[in-house]
Amino acid sequence: MWILFIILSSFSAWALEPFEQIKNVKILKALSNNVVMIDRGLEDGLERNDHIKFSSETEGYTSRAICLKSRATTSYWRIYRVPNEKAFSMDYAYTISGLADKEIPMPQAGWREKIEDFAVEAPKTNPKEDPFKVKRDLPEKLTERDLIETVGPEKRKLHMEQILDQDRLSRDLKAYKASFYASPFTRQSINEAESLRYGFRGGNVASKYRLMTQFEQQQTKLKDPVTKESISTRGTSGQAQFVIHHLTPSVSSLSLISYNSQRFSSVATPKSHWQVGPIGFTWHLYDSKSWEYIDLSYIPLYDTRTTDILRPDGSTKLDKTSGLRHGLRFAMKSRINERVWFENLLWVRPYQDLATKNIESDNLNLVNDLKLIFNMAGNFFFDYNLIYQKDKLWATLSNLPENNVINSINLRYDFDL
Repeated sequence: MWILFIILSSFSAWALEPFEQIKNVKILKALSNNVVMIDRGLEDGLERNDHIKFSSETEGYTSRAICLKSRATTSYWRIYRVPNEKAFSMDYAYTISGLADKEIPMPQAGWREKIEDFAVEAPKTNPKEDPFKVKRDLPEKLTERDLIETVGPEKRKLHMEQILDQDRLSRDLKAYKASFYASPFTRQSINEAESLRYGFRGGNVASKYRLMTQFEQQQTKLKDPVTKESISTRGTSGQAQFVIHHLTPSVSSLSLISYNSQRFSSVATPKSHWQVGPIGFTWHLYDSKSWEYIDLSYIPLYDTRTTDILRPDGSTKLDKTSGLRHGLRFAMKSRINERVWFENLLWVRPYQDLATKNIESDNLNLVNDLKLIFNMAGNFFFDYNLIYQKDKLWATLSNLPENNVINSINLRYDFDL
């Protein structure tokens, strides 16, 4: 896997992916040479050399453009095609959609080699003022009261209002995308099982608030570990994740709830398994044009699990456990080229008994999910998924191997809600 990681890291990619959209974009200023400034920038995932098209609800497709420069909240675009000039106006709100690099005409492709500089307008000054006069913005005498007010309740209230912006939250959740997927082939190492997997994923594309959901069903044919007969089973899993991006420039919040149940033969392990994490944090270690993100997360998870235990006589009994898991997640995603992505998600969740406070270093509930994503055409995708699982309780409670490897091929279709 590390060889593949090194090979993939050598490729480059642009920030805004083809078919990815950002809505409610406004043109702030029109400059010479068909250059416009818009109210979206680096914080929204727009970078120099991105290729987009403008469209509006009233006029439809309006123009195409290439990014010349991007700042934190604004960016500059060279417009090279305007089919209907009356439809292009500062009065409209636009939706911008990412386009593939290969769709840029040859004459306009040369703009990407040029370094453009757009000077920030200097603030207007009063000609009567002395330009060399230093303005004092501190009180003549700093008292203890001044220090209290600086970090007092009003300051904290303002900070919380910035984090929980209701209008921004409502706006971000409107741009919600969904995916239906099915796996015509899934094979796992436990009991030589072959499965049919299908499910639903959803999430919004936003720079501040992100909500991601997933629900999955799995039909499986496997060999019974006791009788060696072939039987059918079903598994169910679901997850919801809420993120507030950039509480600080490098830290975001993470909230998580997940459910899982899986039946192997006459044994359900787990019969139900809930992990709930009200609040955790993600540290953004690295991002670039070629790497969408490299993140490290920590979230404490309240873990409740119900499992069928197989008795020597073949009957089962119910075992219930609850405790705390320290969820550590290492995630990365890179774009290899215009149609291929690489993604890897590693979860390590050591278990802590709430009564004894002991951490079980061998009970890790470890999952590594590696995925190669291929865009076949438009919103159709082909995914190859390799999952490695390690769960001590499979062996200690259910007499199953504690390691499991799943290979699957997925067909996926993305659409906007």
